[in-house]
Amino acid sequence: MKQWFLVLCLAIASLGATAAEEKKPLNTLPQGLGLPVLVRAGLNFIELQGISENDGAFTATVDVRLRWQDLRLAYPAAQFASGYQEFVGSDAEKKLEEIWQPEVAFSNMKGDKTFQKSSLRIFPNGRVEVMQRTTASFNADFSMENFPFDRQKLAVQLISGSEPVQRVLFDFQQDELEFSNTQQGAQTEGWELGLVELSKDSVVAWRGERNTRMQAALVVKREQKSLLATIFVPLFASLLIPLLVLWLNSVEDGNFTIDAFELTNISIGGLFAVVGLNFTVNSSFVKLAAGDNPVMRLFALNYFLLGLSIAVCILLYRFNVVKRVFGPHIQEEFFGFINWAIPLLVFGTATAIVAFAIF
Repeated sequence: MKQWFLVLCLAIASLGATAAEEKKPLNTLPQGLGLPVLVRAGLNFIELQGISENDGAFTATVDVRLRWQDLRLAYPAAQFASGYQEFVGSDAEKKLEEIWQPEVAFSNMKGDKTFQKSSLRIFPNGRVEVMQRTTASFNADFSMENFPFDRQKLAVQLISGSEPVQRVLFDFQQDELEFSNTQQGAQTEGWELGLVELSKDSVVAWRGERNTRMQAALVVKREQKSLLATIFVPLFASLLIPLLVLWLNSVEDGNFTIDAFELTNISIGGLFAVVGLNFTVNSSFVKLAAGDNPVMRLFALNYFLLGLSIAVCILLYRFNVVKRVFGPHIQEEFFGFINWAIPLLVFGTATAIVAFAIF
């Protein structure tokens, strides 16, 4: 008997809470299902208009889908033949002003939106679905560590500023993952598109509270064909210039056949060529010069080898340091050794630099 009485009390309390909830204005936080209010969020990349690594940004058209449940908006299923109420464009914006919404914004948007269109659906059980298509530029952090064999993440961050995480929380399930990874033919030159990764966390808000945040990151892989031809082929070819200082000379009767002055000109010319290539690459990819990556390592190897070739011209060819200290026989053996040892070391190092970036 006591159990039935307890059930009856709980039912009465529930009905009272539901009635109190229904009396609240529709633009207040819905608490009929308890707190926090779960907002299922998904984001699909419809089109990529451009990626600018130098500016640290990309421009895209994205579809954001938000779903939550507000029991105050429930109605008889037979009221609409389509199975839901639908509002589009300005009607959707007007209706959203009348009901509660999580006040979602793009926290990493750069500048203003260039296009936005919204639609709103309300289902008989009170489930609300907002779909918003937006075109805008977004800030992005590009890592050049493995350039040009790199993968980047183009992230769009959604943040809700209406309530702290204890009252409003972003969430996603398999349905949101599938929605986010529905390919709509988005593509951009120079990049191969992958999957969209969803993640959620919170950010510091007013008075030490934290607001919920979700990130949708499109993984893109750089296409290397053109970059290999315009950057890596010249870098490997420029390694041959200082090696000519070794290969063009020879030893006869303990003396070098070509003067140091003539071979030094090759190293100086190679230095200007590498400097020009370095300036061109840095102008096209500004972020490369600011970090550690295969391209900067190959430039460093070029500069080291050019410096070594100038040192060989001065110390070995011009002043015969090895001959004076150890004699002509040792000089001839030393010259023969560096003719194969230095190229082997240099091209082995260059290959390792590229292989490390790939794997």
